[in-house]
Amino acid sequence: MTKKPLVYESACIFSIIGSSLGFTGMFISTFFFSLITGKIQMITNITATEKLNPVYFAILMAAFAVSLTGAIKLLRMERTGLYFYLSAQATILFLPVFWLGSNAFSTTNAIFTLIFSGVYLYYYRLTK
Repeated sequence: MTKKPLVYESACIFSIIGSSLGFTGMFISTFFFSLITGKIQMITNITATEKLNPVYFAILMAAFAVSLTGAIKLLRMERTGLYFYLSAQATILFLPVFWLGSNAFSTTNAIFTLIFSGVYLYYYRLTK
């Protein structure tokens, strides 16, 4: 493919923005854990943070970093970006379920992951 379609390029840019915001949020949550858990407890009940620890946020931070790397590689039309992106998104989607329980599944995140993955897989098929 010589020219990137607008849908593909837009998906890449939105993935870069989302992964950057996710990385920043998890970075702050990892290094300012007690402050963040205090804010969470103000909004929810007191037991909402008992399963959380800085390692959880650090793993998510690493997954967002891999997702960001994958999105940048996809924008550059590198096929390895697809593998980076899909593996990171699977981690981001299912780690909360394994760590915190089935109530932590994010339907919104699943919808956006499916939409963007579908766009990437469609155009990946065309570049072979």
